[in-house]
Amino acid sequence: MEAQTKKVSVIIPVYNAEKYIRKTLDSVLAQSFRNREILLVENGCEDQSTEILREYKEKYDEIRLISCADRGAGAARNTGLEQAAGEYILFVDADDYLPDTGILEKYVKAAEQTGVDVVISNYARLWEERVLPAVKHSTFSVYSPSSEEFRFQGFFGTGTLSYVWGRLYRRSFLAQNQITFADLTYAEDKLFNMECYICKARYLFLEDVGYIYRRNKDSISWQYHEDATENWLKMAHLLSERLEEKQSLEYENMIWYTVFFAVFFDSKMEYVQRRKSVFSIRKILKRYHRDELGREAFKKLSDRKHALPIQQMAWRAAIRVFSFGMARRWYMALAVGIRFLIESKIDERFSDTGIKEEQ
Repeated sequence: MEAQTKKVSVIIPVYNAEKYIRKTLDSVLAQSFRNREILLVENGCEDQSTEILREYKEKYDEIRLISCADRGAGAARNTGLEQAAGEYILFVDADDYLPDTGILEKYVKAAEQTGVDVVISNYARLWEERVLPAVKHSTFSVYSPSSEEFRFQGFFGTGTLSYVWGRLYRRSFLAQNQITFADLTYAEDKLFNMECYICKARYLFLEDVGYIYRRNKDSISWQYHEDATENWLKMAHLLSERLEEKQSLEYENMIWYTVFFAVFFDSKMEYVQRRKSVFSIRKILKRYHRDELGREAFKKLSDRKHALPIQQMAWRAAIRVFSFGMARRWYMALAVGIRFLIESKIDERFSDTGIKEEQ
């Protein structure tokens, strides 16, 4: 097809992925779309991953092996972006894979026919070698991209708009808007996609299941981080600066929602790490309130005069009540409430990846 003249750069950061990287690479190499390059960004591996990458590089001319001195998926992806030659970018994590050999061709064809900047497919999740469905992008893609509902559901309610995998990016759009990955410990892909959004990215959504996300307990996403609070608040501050720079303050609720959801996620990780101590949750709540932007978030979200134009009443009520309590420093009462949500797994029922317990 004509779209085959367009080149795709597949960027795969690799860190200690010896168990999964062969399946990942085989799924990319099996794609029917042939005009591609595969950039393997070795990120300081301490297992046999590097040897496997060298093996594949020797066998396939389309593979380039790049070393990245800085640790972290964000730095590795930036290195890949700097060296990419394709008109389009596809990010794949080293422990995931593409289940459909035609998905790359579908991505490019859709982008070429419509001129959009980001093409997004549905995905499935791999839990203990069982492929299970994840929430579909229709939870937000049915709404206008300019709407609060699209932003809230896409980045926060279910969160599926936050990931860089399972979608194709137009490289010229990223370059024109100077969108790269920030220096964050983790969740840097969320900010990356928020920047795409506030830079007016044009989206197209495919119904295909184009990506399999593996639950890997050794990955960064599942690990406890001592600097989690600083990381989330840094993200909120960077987003605030970007919105001010772009004069897009109509999206400022994205800042406040980032803080709101970060508090809960951070509290949950701390609660599990500290042997389910409710006092560990209270400590996290205090940390967020000490930050100026954190206090501003709770002040805004608790003020009934500040509009929250999202459809689900349950979300509006949860945001208002929690922020009201944070603004008044009801830390222990809120900590007990968060513990209840965690223990009852209510939070996971709202997640795009569903309940994570082993069956």
